[in-house]
Amino acid sequence: MRRILAIVLTAVALLQLASCGDDSCYDNGSSLPLAAFYMDGSQQTLTGITIKGIGAPGDSLLADSSSLQEIYLPLRASVGTTSYAISRWVGAGTPMAHQLHDTLTLNYEPIAFFHSAECGAMYNFDIHSISCTTSGIDSVELLTPMVTNSRTPALRIHFTDFAL
Repeated sequence: MRRILAIVLTAVALLQLASCGDDSCYDNGSSLPLAAFYMDGSQQTLTGITIKGIGAPGDSLLADSSSLQEIYLPLRASVGTTSYAISRWVGAGTPMAHQLHDTLTLNYEPIAFFHSAECGAMYNFDIHSISCTTSGIDSVELLTPMVTNSRTPALRIHFTDFAL
């Protein structure tokens, strides 16, 4: 009888310990800036988007001729700047179809952050400045300079509307 009681008490104690865990980890486990795509003042799904990291080790292809409304842009914690090559096809299905090429650069400070035992350590990024070329990008708007692992957009990339 004591053995059964000990097993039951141990099981109850383990269940209570497991239920005390911190559920505050967000779905986005890494601190990555979420970039939303805009055109004509509203968020749009753009087709024919290709995004690659510039100078990133290994395969840096993030999107390849995709239809996207937003994308997470990974930042490198070992350096304070990350650049992306962004290409977009315009005029698809017409004889005037062509590709626009831009470069987007983010300058930031990586900040080591210990969230909790369950979530572990991660980096947050304090974005200081953004620059871009303007072949197909009209402007880039910084919504949140401190990038954490929340799922809110940090950037709005405004694309030009080329009506062919």
